[in-house]
Amino acid sequence: MSSAQELKSRILEAARQQPAPPRQQIRRRVALTLATAVVVPVAAFLAVGAIRPGPRPLSLVLATSGGALGIALAAVWTAYGRGGQMLGRARSRLVAMTIAAPATFVIWKLAWSSRYHMTDDWATRPGLRCFALTVLLAAWPFLALASLRRASDPTHPRTLGAALGVATGTCAAVLVDLWCPVGHPRHLVFGHVLPIVILGLVGLWVGHRVLALRRKP
Repeated sequence: MSSAQELKSRILEAARQQPAPPRQQIRRRVALTLATAVVVPVAAFLAVGAIRPGPRPLSLVLATSGGALGIALAAVWTAYGRGGQMLGRARSRLVAMTIAAPATFVIWKLAWSSRYHMTDDWATRPGLRCFALTVLLAAWPFLALASLRRASDPTHPRTLGAALGVATGTCAAVLVDLWCPVGHPRHLVFGHVLPIVILGLVGLWVGHRVLALRRKP
């Protein structure tokens, strides 16, 4: 049997084994899950102090957070959306986003911070709190999106998992950018970008365990 025929057989078998719930019920579940994916991290962000401009001018805060938001929305759209394809987006596109999102974020942040002379080292802020906060804010959105895509990818679930991890990590980085005024390169790489990378690596495992389309025994 060819690989294409085998893939079609796996999809049809999975569809037969799992009866579909009513469409309205699916829509309600998706809407509720997506709503909590937004509300939970925002509530946590408010609980830790919300926006803290520090010594940054408002124009710098708007520039860095606005650019980060655009990057995050593009990442989520790429990772979670299917692009009109039953099997979801191509592996190459997911890989490109997984690499580009954190790289673009840090380049954007450094470019604007240096323009405002805000890249000085803050010895008392190495980035530990930003690291923990990024992971905390991304945790539930990552799990929520993964649950909506559970057992749905027969071709590249690991890549999809990594893309979802990076996308939700980048969304969390937007809130952390509003909270943290530090623009030093070492702080940004450790506290803001490394957790995104780690979430992507965790996503590889989540993709294999949760997102992969499996035959029932």
